[in-house]
Amino acid sequence: MTLNDADRSYLGGIQDATREVLRKVIGDATAVAIVDAPNQRNVGDALIWLGELEYLRSLGLKIEYVADLWSYDARALRKAMPKGVILLHGGGNFGDLWIGHQILREIVATDFPDYKIVQLPQSIHFEDAQRAKLADDVLGRHPDLTVLVRESQSLGRAQQSLPNVAVEFCYDMALGWTPSKIPDRDERGLLAIARADVEASSSLDSVDEDWIVGQDLTVTDWGPRGMSSVAWHGARSLTRVHRFYARARRKLPYLPVNLPDKFGTWALARTNSANVSGAVDLYSHARVIVTDRLHAHVLAALLGKPHVVLDNSYGKVSGIFQEYTGQFSTARYAADLDTARGLAASLVA
Repeated sequence: MTLNDADRSYLGGIQDATREVLRKVIGDATAVAIVDAPNQRNVGDALIWLGELEYLRSLGLKIEYVADLWSYDARALRKAMPKGVILLHGGGNFGDLWIGHQILREIVATDFPDYKIVQLPQSIHFEDAQRAKLADDVLGRHPDLTVLVRESQSLGRAQQSLPNVAVEFCYDMALGWTPSKIPDRDERGLLAIARADVEASSSLDSVDEDWIVGQDLTVTDWGPRGMSSVAWHGARSLTRVHRFYARARRKLPYLPVNLPDKFGTWALARTNSANVSGAVDLYSHARVIVTDRLHAHVLAALLGKPHVVLDNSYGKVSGIFQEYTGQFSTARYAADLDTARGLAASLVA
């Protein structure tokens, strides 16, 4: 499957608008650092990462430093990029559901009051008002920090919970990724990408193989698989080597920065590329996708695959679907499992 002309034109408009926002918030800088690069099994974060890289390269920006959640080193960042803009990886972890990422962005804001910082598009969700106030205090104290949010719901939450932080809308960065041609495979049955973590709410992970009579159904979640899994595990092992080195360098600051960090960046790139490649291969076998993961929906849209979308626990998926990703002709939204089953059956028939 490929995008039809209308979907391709629509996607092009989103990408043009995203580049305009990035030009505005990054300003005239030519160098950037990226902190909190993804290094986990979640394909959605890897897809966002690949989109971020495509956007930054299209703007002619040079990426001078990259760190994941564990390898961030403020002294190494300053040495690698004496002048430039610090970018914080986008996604759906702004808030207190995934607290490690929130703590890291607050540490970066504290470490670099003299650098412009841009939080790439996020969804915002705090369950604890006191934790939101702490985030507002720390981030709002920074003299030049902008948080980009990817849907109106998060914009409203930011205005309420983060009144001292500059916030702007920007489309989800995964929409900047350009897929290679999907493998030509025999498409059979249904694929359900169902989350089973703190954001799960649809119960899609509980359906069995008889969910739709007469149709093969595979139920799984994001993660490395097949030959891509071998590449993912190998590359991720190398990122752990770099993580150990970065931890040692914090205690021994005379250790070199340039080549070791380039090695870490290369290993992160391999890890994320393998993650997305495995998902594309998985999709190539399915006629229809059903999912409650935002980026399983985005990937299906980018690949031109018919699919049905359910919500997550705090409305992130439905908010973005209603605002812009639901405009792709291959996408259908379902408020519950019964509706999803009917829509999937009609698409696969």
